[in-house]
Amino acid sequence: MTDLAIITEEFRPSKKGGIATWAHGLALYFGEKNEYNVTVFVKKRGGINQITLAPKLPFKLILMGGRDWSKFKKWYISYYLKKYIKKSQNPVIISATWELAQGILRYKKKYPFSLITILHGLEVTRLNSQKYNKRIPQFQKVLKYSNQIITVSNYTKMEALSIGGDHKIETIPNFVDTNDFYPESRTNCRRHFKFDQNEKILLTLSRLIKRKGHAIVINALPAVKETFPNIKYVIAGDGDQSYKEELKQLVVELGLESNVLFFGYIHEDQKRLLYNACDIYIMNSMATNEKGDSEGFGITFLEANACGIPVIGTTSGGIGNAIKNRVNGLMVSPNSPVETTNAILDLFNDSPLYSEISLSAVSRVNKQFSLSHIGEKYQQIISGLYTS
Repeated sequence: MTDLAIITEEFRPSKKGGIATWAHGLALYFGEKNEYNVTVFVKKRGGINQITLAPKLPFKLILMGGRDWSKFKKWYISYYLKKYIKKSQNPVIISATWELAQGILRYKKKYPFSLITILHGLEVTRLNSQKYNKRIPQFQKVLKYSNQIITVSNYTKMEALSIGGDHKIETIPNFVDTNDFYPESRTNCRRHFKFDQNEKILLTLSRLIKRKGHAIVINALPAVKETFPNIKYVIAGDGDQSYKEELKQLVVELGLESNVLFFGYIHEDQKRLLYNACDIYIMNSMATNEKGDSEGFGITFLEANACGIPVIGTTSGGIGNAIKNRVNGLMVSPNSPVETTNAILDLFNDSPLYSEISLSAVSRVNKQFSLSHIGEKYQQIISGLYTS
């Protein structure tokens, strides 16, 4: 039986984002296979909601204590993983980020284990900024001593190569657990959220931060409203409260108080219902800024697609790996309310196009981005580490 560990700062159930979903999905995939003995190491404080942990899990969960993880995560990882590495038989360790992987590099020469380092996006692109560029030598060291490097998008791969040098990097996209996300009755889902059945509903489900581009969508609404007065834009997710107040002020200035709804945090078991209640999923992510903030992939696009919902996203960052234009959604330029308006109207006004994209979206997720499909790719890499 292969000893397999996953190290992460975020894990379900929690209010965290895509990495939490990614780590939880892989843990379930490998934990339910008889040939793997899976252990998940997750940050205790703020990384997981312990109250709602399931009583029976197909993996062992170790909660890592400690304060001020931004400064000391390397040492916490080193402390908690030492005993595991010493006792396990040539384990495979998957690190959710390169920063976490730093904590076990010191054991590389002393103990036999294989390290797979995952690069999602933001933790790589921000190395180009003045604030974080001093960490580049540590990043390069992690790449050097990793047995395998995996990026979730080709965009992140190119960024990693430009910063870290010539390394063998494989792209394996994020995935959707199609047992959790699938088409349901729109009528029933709208009734659940008390939406009017005749409304046209846009949805953004993400962290509430400026980079996600909510303001661009709001600025596009007045033109959409001229054709569809019953338009509703649902903004779901928590985050920057000052940014939220800015958005609310913009809504008032444009006279859209009855058209924009702020839902706040959406629990995991409500996400599928919310996707199915909307007509279009939209996230107008901005281009990488001077702080290195970027959209590494955009898993919510595929979650919406799995529910049969067409999506609209930008040509920013790694979104091109999640959206294929006019196949599972439409792509627009960042920071363009006009292009955003046109894309929304194209989907609402062209029923055949909407239906075609809806059907294609579900098929594409099932064939290319399901947990079982992506899990097999990870499994092949792990098997290769033992035969190389």
